[in-house]
Amino acid sequence: MLSFQRRLDLLDHIPRYPNKITTRQLLDLLEANGHESLIIRKIQRDLEAIESMGMFGLEVDKRSKPYGWSINLNWKKLNIALMDANSALAFSTLKEVAGTLLPESTLDDLSPYFEKADIIINSEKSPLISHWKKSVALINSNNPVSLPLPDKEALTKIKKAIFHKKQMSADLKRYLLPNKDPIWKRYHHINPLGLIQREYVVTLICSIGCFHQKIYKFPIAFIKDVQLDDADVTVPKHFNFEQTKNSYFRSNVSQKEILLSLLARKDSYFVMSNAKFSDNQVTIETESSEIVKISATVEDNPKLRAFLRGLGNTIEVLEPSSLRRYFKEQAQELLAKYQ
Repeated sequence: MLSFQRRLDLLDHIPRYPNKITTRQLLDLLEANGHESLIIRKIQRDLEAIESMGMFGLEVDKRSKPYGWSINLNWKKLNIALMDANSALAFSTLKEVAGTLLPESTLDDLSPYFEKADIIINSEKSPLISHWKKSVALINSNNPVSLPLPDKEALTKIKKAIFHKKQMSADLKRYLLPNKDPIWKRYHHINPLGLIQREYVVTLICSIGCFHQKIYKFPIAFIKDVQLDDADVTVPKHFNFEQTKNSYFRSNVSQKEILLSLLARKDSYFVMSNAKFSDNQVTIETESSEIVKISATVEDNPKLRAFLRGLGNTIEVLEPSSLRRYFKEQAQELLAKYQ
């Protein structure tokens, strides 16, 4: 492990060509960073071992002494031929989740690694890795409705526009008038500011024009006929992608903290999954062997109410009275509709 860490630290100190560093300089840098019991020959063996692997672009200039070590100026990839089973598993997993969140140029560069990873995992030489791949899965929650798939060409061009920080033009599907069918309208000078994916829905975060400060959110399924422009993106003055991401699924409805108290069946999804509403949640037994009482400080918002509705008759909200009254009214409305 010490040898492995030492070699990683060596790579951190080696510059790209045409800059070079000597073995003695590397030894001094390692000692300054806490490595002990080093000699020149040990560093030389490490460098020769790394060079022989062919994975890090390490080269040595032997035209004059002391020899100079550097990283090849054009090196930027791992050696595919030397990919091991663990790396193959990592690339195979990345392939499953990277489609929307990586630019096409990066995906194109990675495609040989994805192909090599599939070959390694499917070979008999890595049965444990193959077994792992067949035993672990990422599954999005089942959606009972059919969602329109995003236009692949539109998504590709949007990612390219974001990557190169260029404006774009596109047809956008808009609901402009109440009780009227949506229309497709051509917009120019669209500033693509980011992409957010939630399960299967991919949304473009954007603004329009140079002076308009409003931030828009358009599902990719509502965008077609994308064309990149030569103009650079103009970012609204107060735009912050991190804040937009964090507030993206919040409601504009006023929200406040409440002390939630409810009864839950022990066989409910919430109890059986050992879930928590908040860090201060308290769960206690009741007189019924099948029921527990749960209390927690939570934010009262549409997301919480939707989750509680999804738990159905496995829970009963006790407090606050306003939330209990809300569910009582919901139940009465449902009963009236289904009588």
